[in-house]
Amino acid sequence: MINKPFADIDKATIDGLVADKYSEMRTLEYKEKLPEGTDKAVKEFLADVSSFSNASGGDILYGIKAERDENDKPTGKPESAVGIEGVTGDQAKLRLENMIRDGVAPRLNVQTKSVDGFPKGPVIVLRIPQSLSAPHVVKYHETSRFYSRNSAGKYQLDVGEIRSAFAASEALPERIKRFREERLANIIADEAPVALQQRPVLVIHFVPISAFLHLSDSDKITFSGEVKKIIENVTVQRHRD
Repeated sequence: MINKPFADIDKATIDGLVADKYSEMRTLEYKEKLPEGTDKAVKEFLADVSSFSNASGGDILYGIKAERDENDKPTGKPESAVGIEGVTGDQAKLRLENMIRDGVAPRLNVQTKSVDGFPKGPVIVLRIPQSLSAPHVVKYHETSRFYSRNSAGKYQLDVGEIRSAFAASEALPERIKRFREERLANIIADEAPVALQQRPVLVIHFVPISAFLHLSDSDKITFSGEVKKIIENVTVQRHRD
């Protein structure tokens, strides 16, 4: 992910990524073109987006030409920012947002922006946040697929990983609540790391969400009928594939 507030991303930011050969990573991808209108291209786009939301979030930049090695394989580094030809920034943003709205469930709140000033047209920046409603599923033409990301890019979740993802999401509010209650009990009992000499005190909790996204063996989760149906559907489809 670009280390900058989304509103502050501008042409200089994108030029800097290219000049520094800032490589793709788990939270950043470059694409030279927008997804085409074929089923395969739409599914690939939705898989990219949902994989970011089910992992740590990230940015996709459209209009960035990739650098290639001597075997004509992409290196993951940007060669140049060329922009998107033949569309306005508003058209591109609307199309991407509509595909995400119709093809990913539950719905995702993404940010898109058009950055002008490049040779062929605007560069489109799509920011996908890490979701607290994960896992998100790609639902397109009667298929259901769950994806996540690692350092090598996106991958399809297996049934065990899907179950764990649902369990982590459903348990998250209770785990955070329990953490807060335990911390308040320690403060009241004067067992905080730093002694509090005055009363009353104002306690503000800054909760690291990522620290609560992994379940221990003691966490018991009951899956709803809808969740079970989705998991069973994915299992059947994976066997068919």
